[in-house]
Amino acid sequence: MWAKLALKLFSREFKRGELTVISAAIALAVLTVLTLSMVTDRIGQSIEEKSSAFIAADRVLASNHALPAEFLEKANQENLRTAKITYFDTMLFAGDEMQLGSVKAVSNTYPLKGELKVKTSLTDQPQVTADIPSRGEVWLSESVFYALNIKVGDKVELGAATFTASHVVAEEPDAPFNVFSSSQRILINEADIAVTEVIQPGSRVFYRQLYAGSKDNLDTFYAWLKPQMKENQRWYGVKDRQSPISNSLNRAESYLLLAGLLGIILAAVAIAVSAKRYCERQYDPVAMMKTLGGSRAMIRKIYLLHLSLVCSMSVIVGLLIGYGLQSVATDYLAQTMGTALPSASAKPWIIAISTGVICAVMFSIKPLLDLFDIPPLRVLRRNLGDRLLVSKVHLAMSALTVFLLMWLFSNNIKISAILFLSTAFLIAVLFALSKVIFGGGRKLGLSPGNSWSLAIASIQKRANVNAVQLISFALAIKLLLFLIVLKNDMISDWQSQLPENAPNSFLVNITEQELEPITSFLAQNDMPTSDFYPVVRGRVNAVNGELVAREVSQEDNEKKDEEARSGIGRELNLTWRKDLPNQNELIDGAWFSENSVAEASVEESMLKRLDVKIGDTLTFLIGAQSFDAKITSVRKVNWTTLKPNFFIILSPDVLASFPATYISSVNVKADKKREFNELMRQYPTVNVIDVESFIKQIRSTIEQVSLAIGFVLAIVVACGALVLISQVQASLGERMQEIVILRTLGAKGRLIKNATLYEFLLLGVTAGLVAAIVSDIALLIVQKQMFELAGKFHPHIWLIGPAVGGLFVACLGYLMIARTMRKNTQGLLRSLA
Repeated sequence: MWAKLALKLFSREFKRGELTVISAAIALAVLTVLTLSMVTDRIGQSIEEKSSAFIAADRVLASNHALPAEFLEKANQENLRTAKITYFDTMLFAGDEMQLGSVKAVSNTYPLKGELKVKTSLTDQPQVTADIPSRGEVWLSESVFYALNIKVGDKVELGAATFTASHVVAEEPDAPFNVFSSSQRILINEADIAVTEVIQPGSRVFYRQLYAGSKDNLDTFYAWLKPQMKENQRWYGVKDRQSPISNSLNRAESYLLLAGLLGIILAAVAIAVSAKRYCERQYDPVAMMKTLGGSRAMIRKIYLLHLSLVCSMSVIVGLLIGYGLQSVATDYLAQTMGTALPSASAKPWIIAISTGVICAVMFSIKPLLDLFDIPPLRVLRRNLGDRLLVSKVHLAMSALTVFLLMWLFSNNIKISAILFLSTAFLIAVLFALSKVIFGGGRKLGLSPGNSWSLAIASIQKRANVNAVQLISFALAIKLLLFLIVLKNDMISDWQSQLPENAPNSFLVNITEQELEPITSFLAQNDMPTSDFYPVVRGRVNAVNGELVAREVSQEDNEKKDEEARSGIGRELNLTWRKDLPNQNELIDGAWFSENSVAEASVEESMLKRLDVKIGDTLTFLIGAQSFDAKITSVRKVNWTTLKPNFFIILSPDVLASFPATYISSVNVKADKKREFNELMRQYPTVNVIDVESFIKQIRSTIEQVSLAIGFVLAIVVACGALVLISQVQASLGERMQEIVILRTLGAKGRLIKNATLYEFLLLGVTAGLVAAIVSDIALLIVQKQMFELAGKFHPHIWLIGPAVGGLFVACLGYLMIARTMRKNTQGLLRSLA
C-alpha cells in the first residue's frame, strides 16, 4: 500500500519538477567525477607513456655498482619487459687521433620505450631502428666522427678491442639532458664489454636496469624489490627526474587534481542545496499525511524510497552521460595528440558511484530526519517546522561529506585538508561580509516606487537566504576565476620557457682561443645564443674550515665519511660573472659589486644541502689548489630554461687565473643546419648537445596537457552553473509569493522584472568582487606552494570578477524566473497551492 502511494507521489513530484534539480545535481556530481577521473586517467597514462621515452622505460633501477641478475629474472616472472645499460668513459682511438667518449653498452631489448634513430652516413637522414650494434660494431655520435676524422665503416680502437664504426647515432630516447655531460656518445653491444677490458676494479661505472609493463605489474615487482634495495640503488620514473618534462607533468597532474576537487565541491554544494530545498517543499505534504493518519514509519518508507529512486536514476544517468562525454572528449583529444589513449581503470567508476551515493545519502539524511518530525498542526499553523530550516548538524555533516569526497577523489589528505580549510575560511569571511553588506543596505534610504528600491528591499528581507546565495555565487565564481587564471599562468609559464626562438643546442668545451671566432660565426649566421659562461670543475672541500664529506671515502670506495660534515659528493661546475643571470632571482643578500673580493653566490637548494648561510666561508679545491670564498647572496634558479645554470657562481677575481672552457646555448634554425655542422667540423673538440627532439616532446606534452585542462575547466564551469541554478531554484517559491503580493498591490510588470534583474545583478557584482579578491589571494599562495610559479597579483580579475559575476548571475537568475513572471496572478496562486 505504502509503496503504491510512494510511487504516485514520486511521479507527481517528478512531473512538477521538484526532483529535477536534485536529480541533475547528483547526476552532474557523478558525471563530473567519472569524466574528470577517466579523462585525467587516460590522458595521464598517455602523456606518461610518451614521456617514458625520456628514460627508455617505465621505471629504471640505477646504481653505481653492478645490479643482481635475479632482479631481472623476477621482473620477467611478473610479465615485465627488461633491458640493461652500462655506462663508462674511455678513450677512443682512430689512427693518430683520439677522443674521450661516454660508452653506453646496451642489451638486445633496448630501448623498451621511445625510438633509437641512426644514420648510415654523415649526410643521410635519421632513420628509426629496432636493432642495436652487433658484436664488433660501434655506433658513434656525429661529433665523434668529426673529432676522430673518420667516416662510416672505418675502424676504431676501444680499450683492447677493435670495432667497426657502422652507424651514426642521431637520437637516443634516454640521452641525458645535462649540458655538462659528454656529447661524445659511443653505443656498443653489452656482450662486447668484456673484450674491451676497460672495466677494472675501481673503475667508474654506472649500471641501469630498465623495466616496462602495466602499472599493476610494476607495483607488484617494486613491492618485492623495495626491501632488497640498497642505499646506492635508486628506483625512478620519468616524473621523478629533475627536468622540464617532469615539472610539466607534475604541474599538470596537480592542476587536474585541483580542478577535480573544486568540481566536486561545486557539485556537492548543488546537491546539498537541492536536497534541503526538496525536503522543505515536502513539509506541507508530510503534515497533511500525518493529519490523515499516516504513521511516521510509513512516511519514512515513502521518502527513503524516493531517495533511493532519485539516487539510482541519477547515478545511472550520470554514469551514462559521463561515459559518453569522456568518450567524445578522449576521441577528440586522441586525434589531436595523434595517438590512441589507453583504457581507463575501474577506479573512476568506483569513485563516481561512491560519490553519487555518498552525496545523495549524506546531504539528504538530516533534511529527511527533519521532514519526519514535521508536526500535523502545520496544516493550520504554517510556521511550525520553520525552526528546522537551519541545522548545525546538517552543516557539519555536509562539511564532513565534502571533505571525505575530496579525500576519496585525491587520495591525498594533505591537499584535501588545505583546500577544505581554505574554502571553509572563505565561507566564514563571505558570511560575515554578507551581514555587513546587507545590513548596510537598510541605511541607503532609497525612495519607494522604483526598481532599485524594490531590489534592495528584497535583498534585506531575505538577508539570511541571500547570505547563503552570496556565498554560493562567490564560491562558484571564485573557483572558476581561480582555475582560469591558474591555467593561463601555467601555460604562459610553459610557453615562456620554450619560446619560438628557444635554444635547441648547447655548445660545451669551447676554449679561450675558440671563443671569439665561434661567437662571430654564430652572430654572422643569425644564430642567437645565450651568454657564454666560463666553466671550471671544482669541489667544495670545507665550510668555515670544517672538512665536508665526499660521496665515498678513499679507504674502501664504498662507505661514506660518517664523521665529516655533510657536503657534495662530486665536483661542481663553477663559473664567475659580473652580472646576475637573467634566469636567476636574487632572494637574499647582495650581488657582486665592482670591488667584490672572494665572494660566492649559492643556489637556494645547494644552500640547504650544504647547511650554510650568508656570511659562511666555503673552501674550494680545484686540482691541487684551494681557495676560500664568502657567501654573500642566495639565488633562486629556473632550471627549466634551456640555458646554462649553476649551483655556485663566484666573483670574477676568484677564478680569473684558472684555465677555463666556455659553455653557451644556441638556437639553430632548420635552414642553418648545414652552416652549423660546418662550424663543428672546424672545431671538433667542441661538444654539441642537440635538444631539438627534447623540445618537441615538451611542446607536445604541453599541448596535450592544455587540451586536458581546457576540457576539465568546461566541466567545472558546468558545476558552477548548476550551483547558481540550485540557489535560484531554492528561492523560487518565495519569489512567486512576492510577485503575487506586488501584483495585488498594483505593481507593474516592468517594475517587478527590473527589480528582480537588479537584485540578481547586485548579488552577482558583490559575489564577483569578493570572489575576485579572495581568488587572487588564494592564487598567490597556491602558485608558490603547489606549482612553484612566481606568485603575483592579477588586478584585472578584480574588474572582470564583478562584471562577469553580475552579468552571469543576473542573466541566469532572470531567465530562471522569467517563466514565473509571465504567468498571471491566478496561475501563480495555482502553482503555490
